[in-house]
Amino acid sequence: MLKEHKINEKITWYEAEEPNQAEQDRLVELGITRELLFYALDPNESARTEIDQPTGNVLIVFDIITPNSSLAATEPVSMLIDKKGNFYTISHATTARISEKLFAVGRENHLEPTDLTAIDIFINAVSALVSEYISTISTANRQRNIIQSNLRHKIQSGAISSLMELETQMIYILDSLRTDRTAISRLQAYLGNRVNDNQKEYFADLLVENTQAIDMANQAAEVITAISGAYSNLNNQRLDKSLRALTMLQALMAVPTVVTGFYGMNMHLPLAGLQYSWIITFGITLILIVIEIFVLIKIHFFDR
Repeated sequence: MLKEHKINEKITWYEAEEPNQAEQDRLVELGITRELLFYALDPNESARTEIDQPTGNVLIVFDIITPNSSLAATEPVSMLIDKKGNFYTISHATTARISEKLFAVGRENHLEPTDLTAIDIFINAVSALVSEYISTISTANRQRNIIQSNLRHKIQSGAISSLMELETQMIYILDSLRTDRTAISRLQAYLGNRVNDNQKEYFADLLVENTQAIDMANQAAEVITAISGAYSNLNNQRLDKSLRALTMLQALMAVPTVVTGFYGMNMHLPLAGLQYSWIITFGITLILIVIEIFVLIKIHFFDR
């Protein structure tokens, strides 16, 4: 799908969602090179800023939150500013929500539509996307608090799995925020004096918001890792206690097996011919079990 949105007399926003071959050819006609288009369409592309010196086009690959994706917590979406000042978004099905953000920015932007530039659209869109990171991290913290509260009452394997999922999500978010920061900084450095004072201030605000999100994600990841590790240790301790109990029972059950095994042999044994020999063997078994329990107590087996 390829749509054109006329922002003002100077800017057109080209919205491409999983463009087919004909739509890709149209983008090439508009001045995007095949190389930049290949980067923009790559679902595994790392967040970065790519500058095509011959054409003057700037491609910004930016990782965004993808709650409906089955692949990862974040995925890349591509934004491009051409030498004419037009703005492009190239997305996949899971990242097409970038369009919703841009429409929201268009309604809420403090600037008049006639004054908007592609850089303004980029800054405001990225600001909304970074805020979404912060919101997602806050949601993850709330989920972690609920899981932690439940674990205080009963340790469940499902809760541990949920903590692991949150931990994995934080890894993706942290990596994406760091690479997004690099992309923003490189774009700012490339634009240099071509941005006005307000845009410079907004770029600085973007980096501050990104840093705040990174700090929040780092803290959330550390807490989740600590809680997950603590409850994993508790699980290991419970398993250790269970194994020690089974070992003790196995050792105790081995005594009657040995005694009865001896007296079950087809050979003459002491006391085997007496009328109450089975009571004697029971007594021998009981004495050996008491001795065994005494030895286990002496070596502090039950205190470990």
